[in-house]
Amino acid sequence: MPIRDPAPMLERALDEWGGRDDLWVFGYGSLIWRPDFDYVERRDAMVHGWHRALKMWSRVNRGTPERPGLVFGMLSGGCCKGVIFRVDKAHGREVMINLWQREMVLGVYDPRWLDCRTAQGSVRASHSRCRAKARAIRGY
Repeated sequence: MPIRDPAPMLERALDEWGGRDDLWVFGYGSLIWRPDFDYVERRDAMVHGWHRALKMWSRVNRGTPERPGLVFGMLSGGCCKGVIFRVDKAHGREVMINLWQREMVLGVYDPRWLDCRTAQGSVRASHSRCRAKARAIRGY
């Protein structure tokens, strides 16, 4: 059972993207090595103001409802290296929907748009960060 309904968050993220340009997605964990979507470009990227931490309990991707396992989440402060993927705008909506089904099952993330720094310049990309007061965060 989701902590929050992820559907309104998806609609808001799709509205904010707008579909007029290609979609950029920031990956900092499993998306780096297993994006599970087609993309036309991949770049190394750095974001400031956020860091990756192995502090989120998962009952879906690593673990069970009885024995949750830890997964990476984005928390405020510091910086994080990752990758950004450019998705052709014709496939952006489908990719976002599939990412929501993969990453937002329990609604513990807050979708955000980040300024990602790359060797080719800055890019605005979608990512999901842990909610500051989510019970899924270790140490909450």
